[in-house]
Order: sequence, then C-alpha cells, then structure tokens
Amino acid sequence: MHSVAVRTFAAQARQAGLTATQATALQRQVDAIIAKDGGQQVAANEISLPHGGAVLLALPGHRYARVIPGAVNLGFAVASPNDDRTAPMTHPVPAAGVTPNYTGSGSSNGGTWYWNGTSCFYQYICMWQGQNGTGTLFRVSQCNLDQELPGSGWNTGGSWLNNETPGTVAYFKNSGHGTIYTTPAPVFWNSDYNWQPVWYVNACA
Repeated sequence: MHSVAVRTFAAQARQAGLTATQATALQRQVDAIIAKDGGQQVAANEISLPHGGAVLLALPGHRYARVIPGAVNLGFAVASPNDDRTAPMTHPVPAAGVTPNYTGSGSSNGGTWYWNGTSCFYQYICMWQGQNGTGTLFRVSQCNLDQELPGSGWNTGGSWLNNETPGTVAYFKNSGHGTIYTTPAPVFWNSDYNWQPVWYVNACA
C-alpha cells in the first residue's frame, strides 16, 4: 500500500480516538479481508470490494459500523458526535433501535433503511456480523455471483436486511455453493441469523 495512504488511514484512526494498538488491530482486519477477497482500502475501516460490494468495519471498542467523519464514504452512515459506543444513535432511528426504519418518499422501495445508525441503500442486501445491525457490515448487489463473507468466517449470530428491488431475493450458500436459505421478498430483515453455515451470498439470480 502506498505510504501516503497508510499515513492517511493512520491519521483517521487517531482522529477517531483509537489507540496505536487498536489502530494496528483494525488495519490487520482490513489487510486480511483484502488479501482474501481483493478490493481496495478507501478509509481506515472501509473497503471497496470487486463487483460493487463493500465492507465497513466497526471500530475497536464500538458495536456499530460507521464511517469516520471526513473519510471517503462509499454510502454508509457516518458516525454521530454523540455515539457513546454502546447505545444506538437517536436519529434517524428511535432510541429502542431494534427494528430497521425506512427513510424515503412514496413507498418502502427506493430509499434507505437505517438500523441502529448503520444504513442499507436501495438495491443492496446488507449483512452484519452481529445481531441487530451490529459489527462488521458487508453489502452486495451483483446478481449471479457468489461472494464470500469477508474475513475468516462469520461463526456468529448476526443480522441482515434486504433492500433490493421489489420482488428480488438473495441466496445464502454453504461452502459447496449450495443454497441453504432464500430471503423473503419484498424488503425483509432478520435480527438474529446464524451465519455459521453460510460462506457465500448471491444478491440475486
């Protein structure tokens, strides 16, 4: 990686309040994902993947994945100044924050869904490593392509939200690329989904 980019990402981590140890741990996570899945780091905790996918990592010590203010933004939610690292943001999601909320006009298609301050743009299937929209956020939209969950495997109870075009379903697949779950349509989410048997996601077919 170019030394200027390394310094930029390190500065972003410092401005976000990370210690040197935390910043190093975050960079190792980013490097591991890029080594396995390809793509390009665009911010301290943000990766642009091939085929239009993207990953946003929760900062060390934080529950929710949000873009560091001032960093390049691939369309994810930006951290709020009053983010206390444990409670959901109060806007645009109510304090309870356990159910996704829609922000758009006219209908529930074509707008953005927010979940505990994280976001899922229209035409994407968004997946979080933790329950209720917590942890690393991975989103894809490319049809007819099995994309592997980022990192070393999500052996956790996590969550997902499908904000694809009306009637579009996504397919979760095992290590042999066999479909083990098809998401309901239209917009639907699961706040406590077992990622352990899932290796790949196909946004649509």
